[in-house]
Amino acid sequence: MKKKSRNQKTHSKTIRRGLSLYKTAASPYWFARIWVSGERKYVVRSTKETSRLAASEVAEELLHDLKQNRFVDGVPKERRFIHYADLLVKEQKRLAGKGRSKRFARDDEMMLHRKGDGIIDYFGQKDVGSITTPVIREYLNFLDDRRKNPLAPATKNRYAIVIRKVLRHAYENGIIDHIPPTPKIPVEDNPRPSFSEQEYKHLLKTTREVVKEGVKVRGIPLTVEIYYFIVFMTHSFMRPTESEVFSIRHRDITEKQNPRRLDIKVKGKTGYRVAMTTKYAPVFYRHIQKKVHPDFQPDDFVFFPDYPNRRTALRNVNRQFNYLLERSGLKVTPDGTKRSPYALRHYALQTRLRKSGGKVNIFTLARVAGTSVEQLERFYLKNMEFNDELAENFQLER
Repeated sequence: MKKKSRNQKTHSKTIRRGLSLYKTAASPYWFARIWVSGERKYVVRSTKETSRLAASEVAEELLHDLKQNRFVDGVPKERRFIHYADLLVKEQKRLAGKGRSKRFARDDEMMLHRKGDGIIDYFGQKDVGSITTPVIREYLNFLDDRRKNPLAPATKNRYAIVIRKVLRHAYENGIIDHIPPTPKIPVEDNPRPSFSEQEYKHLLKTTREVVKEGVKVRGIPLTVEIYYFIVFMTHSFMRPTESEVFSIRHRDITEKQNPRRLDIKVKGKTGYRVAMTTKYAPVFYRHIQKKVHPDFQPDDFVFFPDYPNRRTALRNVNRQFNYLLERSGLKVTPDGTKRSPYALRHYALQTRLRKSGGKVNIFTLARVAGTSVEQLERFYLKNMEFNDELAENFQLER
């Protein structure tokens, strides 16, 4: 009969995933077995305790020390990826809401700290000098392998961008002498769904009918405010998000003349900008002030001010708009793409270019909308139909 090894486990206890205790015949003490995700391996340390309860407390302290970077396992703190990830998060939190949107820091932080396959879980304890283009590609493949369907190219690109942001901090601190190139990520453009002129007019007609009928969605009536929300969106080019149209207050809007328009202070997805509207927006804005919220105060939100929680206002509008799309038979485009309130922004941008006969400056349009010329060309204007005036202006000789 084979003699048992003195190092064979005699007792074991799982505290939680990635943290457990065990004993062997060779020692009276409990050992802590800790999963170090950044290095993709387990670390074993003696707790120096014979009591399992006391050993559990020590194990928690050891785990905490690892998370706080007090435990060095071959890679000095100043060379670890997690050190520069923390610097990035601190810097972006400082800038968030001060010239950049509040989501500026939050989105990157979510990718960094995502449980199980986040950037820090994978790279945290690695030496920043060891992170090369093939290593980043391996991580992107790892993300795909953990999912039933692979990540969209745009999402992979965002992960790669965040990794490069962290490595840039290491580069600026003189720890690495270059930032590795981002792996080539094939991108398939997905032009945004919009409306045709006829579809948009049908949507407005349906909205007026629904308002007259007193229809309710989840107990909330659709009022004339949803109608003015739609036309305001179409003439302001704003995003239907919590940080843009749902965050504007009356004090953020200034009416200008020559030409008549509204200038709207926006702290949106791409930071602070002044959104310029068409000449029709002031008319709709006056209706909102006089007919919808006649007792408004300068600090009140322009749309649905009865909901201090702007995320609640956003959800309610999304539900109401979805009902209007279903009711008007416009929820899905002819090519099978589902529409959302964003389709109003896409329609607005396309219509501005089309109705100007191609004379509108595309750089100005991009600036007003808080996007880039590249984004306009790739996503918003790619499927835009030409009209006779556009075709005529195209033929003009300069």
